[in-house]
Formats: sequence, structure tokens, C-alpha cells
Amino acid sequence: MTRGKLAALVTSTAAAAALAGVGLAPQASAAGILPGVHFYTGTGQTGTAQQADLGKPGACQELSAPALSYTAASNQNVDVFFKPGCETGAPGKAGDLYFKTGTLNMGNFPYAAVSYRVHADAN
Repeated sequence: MTRGKLAALVTSTAAAAALAGVGLAPQASAAGILPGVHFYTGTGQTGTAQQADLGKPGACQELSAPALSYTAASNQNVDVFFKPGCETGAPGKAGDLYFKTGTLNMGNFPYAAVSYRVHADAN
């Protein structure tokens, strides 16, 4: 093994161990996902970040600014709504549309998100 490969292996192993110590999977860190659920005002996780308050499961919470993207690294799913008050449907339209973040991923929303509700568990 070359010195460069050995250094890379030691560095990646140390990083994985450090992440395991804080309870964050190495895949989450490698993907650039911060622990928790974060909403971003721009697409592609750009713009101003807002952290979801995961300590209020079941309560509808409003975002301080509309969000176009998100990251999730949490044991709780978050339902995201495109209308205030956690009302389902597309903006200006009735329906049952909403978005579920999942527990470890990132992406863009189909519409600007304005409210959310945290699940009490990962389901």
C-alpha cells in the first residue's frame, strides 16, 4: 500500500469513527447532510438554512421563509406542506398533496414549502 493510500485510509477511518461517536452515519456526512432536518430557501440545498424543530412532534409548524429544498438525517420523518397550517394540496389547489422527507436523504420540493409536521416515530 502506498503512503498516499494509507493516509487516505487512516483519514477516512478516523472520520467514520468520529461520526459514529456522534451518532451520524458516514454516508450522511459524505453526502453533506447535517444532523437533523434542514430547509433551504434555494434549490439544491442553497440559500438560507432553517433547522426544523424536531422536539414538537405532531404540532404544525410554519417556516420563517418558503423552502425549496431540504436535507434529512434524523430518526423522525417530517411531513412538509405547500400551504400554511399544514394544509394538504398544491398552492392554490385543493387536494391531498404533501411531501415526506424520510430519515436520511435530500432533495428539492415540487413547490415552495411553508409548513411542516414532525412524526413521533420514523414511520
